[in-house]
Amino acid sequence: MMSELNRDSYETSTGQEQAYLNELLLALRMRGVPGPRIAEAVAEVSAHLSETGETPQEAFGPAQAYAGEVAGALGDRDAHTPFWRAALSWISAVYGVGGALGAWLVIDGARASATAERGVGGLPAMVCLAMGLAILLALGVGLVRLTRKRDDQILDPRSGANMAPPLPRWVVPLMLTVPILVLVIAVVISLTARPG
Repeated sequence: MMSELNRDSYETSTGQEQAYLNELLLALRMRGVPGPRIAEAVAEVSAHLSETGETPQEAFGPAQAYAGEVAGALGDRDAHTPFWRAALSWISAVYGVGGALGAWLVIDGARASATAERGVGGLPAMVCLAMGLAILLALGVGLVRLTRKRDDQILDPRSGANMAPPLPRWVVPLMLTVPILVLVIAVVISLTARPG
């Protein structure tokens, strides 16, 4: 009975425990820890919590700090890098610059379309608009793919189930809504700025 309870403990953990496990999983992924080792670490934490009844913070401390310990035990030289520094990686820069570029192209394309002018670099307004929307959509898809590495899945060593939390239902609508919202705002701004 106890081994069956331990086997299913990841799936039946409380909301607080599940939030901690998800944060730990993400922190380990951000530190480049291989999927199988992430799965072992998360399963070990889950089993320990179900056996002892401790809270995750009591047993392991903050998820970010514990992720650093796990990565350090694997010999990761960046294990103790603060999370904010890891967030300022080249990937973050690409997404930041790409998002700004995409939004700028959408806004400039909508402005140029409304005023019957050319867009950035003399491009037709609709080309700027389409390029901006394509960049924003590509960034959204890229973010989802970045967090869902198929070649390095995080499979529970006890059951073989995928431990990565499922994408919330709001992710896909949000990915579609953001470019559309930027487009609508750009059109409204350009229409209100149109000379009388």
